[in-house]
Amino acid sequence: MGKHVSDDTLVSIRDLKVHFGGKGLLKSRREDVVRAVDGVTLDIRRGETLGLVGESGCGKSTLGRALMRLEDPREGSILFEGEDLAKARGQGLRDLRKDMQVIFQDPMSSLDPRMKIRRIIAEGLVIGGVPKAERDARVGELIEIVGLRREHLDRYPHEFSGGQRQRIGIARALAMRPKFVVADEPVSALDVSIQSQVLNLLSDLQDSFGLTYLFIAHDLSVVEYISDRVGVMYLGRLVELADTADLYANPLMPYTQALLSAIPDREAETGEARIILKGDVPSPRNPPSGCPFRTRCWRAEAACAETRPDLREIRPRHWAACHFAE
Repeated sequence: MGKHVSDDTLVSIRDLKVHFGGKGLLKSRREDVVRAVDGVTLDIRRGETLGLVGESGCGKSTLGRALMRLEDPREGSILFEGEDLAKARGQGLRDLRKDMQVIFQDPMSSLDPRMKIRRIIAEGLVIGGVPKAERDARVGELIEIVGLRREHLDRYPHEFSGGQRQRIGIARALAMRPKFVVADEPVSALDVSIQSQVLNLLSDLQDSFGLTYLFIAHDLSVVEYISDRVGVMYLGRLVELADTADLYANPLMPYTQALLSAIPDREAETGEARIILKGDVPSPRNPPSGCPFRTRCWRAEAACAETRPDLREIRPRHWAACHFAE
């Protein structure tokens, strides 16, 4: 939905890996390392909304946290306007983080119940040394921008509905005037009637402030509504990436086809039968050889167990990691 997407890359990720475990006496054992993100390469363009989807445990939230340096990468680079976040430390990292913010899934757990809304929104400004007069003015503007009233600033989080709390979380994220926002399942805890209001707010804010979003979600209908491009993750790897309309109309990766077929009413609209995936998602501690999806894929052949397919451009602006994509 971003109306001012440029060709300028804001965030450039190269062969990013985030692994957990594998330390101490067990560090040499392959099965003791959780490969949460296992070699992701991705560019996010200035002004766009890039949706990121996949089943629970696929690594999409870990990738978002790594971009904010809430998780430390094991390998790879994260360039934000040319500066490598993966190597940044101390004041250099703090300076970069001013331009990057996050909106969390559960607004109640991310808001301190002992703090009034005024202080919650202003917290980053206090840390950043913004003078009180300027701070108060900005907080007052922000609460109105997200659709609440200034008198709400002297209330506590428990006095608000879920949708209102998420608006407060959005105001807090905008306080430092970021360029890039990671929205991690920002509407999944909300009623459907409220979801559309928050999505429209995010879209309006993107246009007003020139924001770039990484929008992480499991609801593919929500992702389709708000995203300019969509990336699909499976077992820590990016397996498909395309413009939203192209990906939803012509998915190339069998995993993506299965995810899309589960969207309510899609079978009636497309005439395509629902694809029921068999088996569980393999453990990221011990992923399958070759293609990570082969153990659940109805098209898998012997070659799929031998060679892991690279993410390649099959059609213009449409990448997929599948031996049979064409």
